[in-house]
Amino acid sequence: MPQMSNLDEAPSDTARSPKKERSTGSSDPASSPERNKPMRKAHFVLQGKGGVGKTFVASLIAQYLTERGEPVACLDTDQVNGSFQDITALGVRPVSILKDESEEIDIAEMDGMVERILTEDSHFVVDNGATSFVPMSRYLVQDGVVDAINGAGKRVVVHTIVAGGPELVHTGRGFHAVVRQFPPEVEIVLWLNEHHGEVRGADGKGFEDTPVYQEARHRLIGTVRLPRLNPQTFGANLTAMLARNMTFAEADCSSDFFAMAKQRLRQIKRPIFEQMTPIG
Repeated sequence: MPQMSNLDEAPSDTARSPKKERSTGSSDPASSPERNKPMRKAHFVLQGKGGVGKTFVASLIAQYLTERGEPVACLDTDQVNGSFQDITALGVRPVSILKDESEEIDIAEMDGMVERILTEDSHFVVDNGATSFVPMSRYLVQDGVVDAINGAGKRVVVHTIVAGGPELVHTGRGFHAVVRQFPPEVEIVLWLNEHHGEVRGADGKGFEDTPVYQEARHRLIGTVRLPRLNPQTFGANLTAMLARNMTFAEADCSSDFFAMAKQRLRQIKRPIFEQMTPIG
């Protein structure tokens, strides 16, 4: 897995700046038109290990916000496995953030992406690939992107995944790197993906009891658990939905699924979306 240790070279006022206090003024709302403006967020799905569910998580964020009636713009920066853009209902736009056959950032593409985030009155969901984990993270931290987005009245949310089974060690390190390297004003959501096995510490206790989680819990605005599903029923229906690049809403209206398959998909979605309340 790519390492992020070189991000420690970022200027201290960017990577370690203290969280700004939010205003608690009691001025008349009528005299402050920005006061009631809804807070938009830029959601970045980051993990240095491939194949752990980043695109699924990005799609869940986009679907959750859409079902709440929020404006959402979706971007796919994964130039190796750009599967997010295959979900046509989400209107995902590809962004080539790396130069051809290189791990070097295409600054024009990156700056253009951030320009959209700064200027459009919308939430953004960015699905980033494993190969661009380090370049994207470095760009967000070192180039003052977080400060720029905050200055535009939006918030940056980083979503990172810890997966069970053989991916646990690698994804646990990625989670630790994200928490350690991103500045305090970045909100972090932890996703525990149990598709390949339970997410537990070496002693068999839950991941929430591990030292790495305990160290990071003050940074988290939420934790979402994706439970392992019965592969013959719930898991098979979800796999079929994802293979068709459908959203839950599309599957619910599709003739490709029997009534009971649709019911199981609703049962999958409901508890996930309930855990996502802090994200909005």
